[in-house]
Amino acid sequence: MKLTVFYGTETGNAKGLAQKVAKKGEKNGVEVDVVDLATYEAAALESIDHPFVVIISTWDDGAPPPKCVPFYEALTSTDISLEGKQYTVLALGDTEYPLFCECGKKVDARLTELGATAVLPRTDLGADFMVSYIGWSKKFWKTMAGVYGIKK
Repeated sequence: MKLTVFYGTETGNAKGLAQKVAKKGEKNGVEVDVVDLATYEAAALESIDHPFVVIISTWDDGAPPPKCVPFYEALTSTDISLEGKQYTVLALGDTEYPLFCECGKKVDARLTELGATAVLPRTDLGADFMVSYIGWSKKFWKTMAGVYGIKK
């Protein structure tokens, strides 16, 4: 049982949530890798053979975090096949911006275009993300219980 949690962040919030997902996964007997999208090649997604989570913030007005631009640009311009891959996206943003969670929305849409299947619909979190994260976590691990046969 394995899970990869990718995060894209500028302020550290997405990384903090990725670490929370990892801690809960390890409690449930799931081997979890936490990976910074700033150092990850989009084409490597083809080789993943287990579910993955993308936790990514939206920077400024709809852009990916600056450190994640190379990953984002590669993902949106590549034609890799993600057929049979299972994922979910947890998008962070600020409701004060018109393009709230836009980066997460685009990553989610692109993963689907490339053939991956969402095991849980994308969830958009605003400034009060910790409160919303708790509900997301419960839903996520309930869903993963079916994938992995684990307790919530």
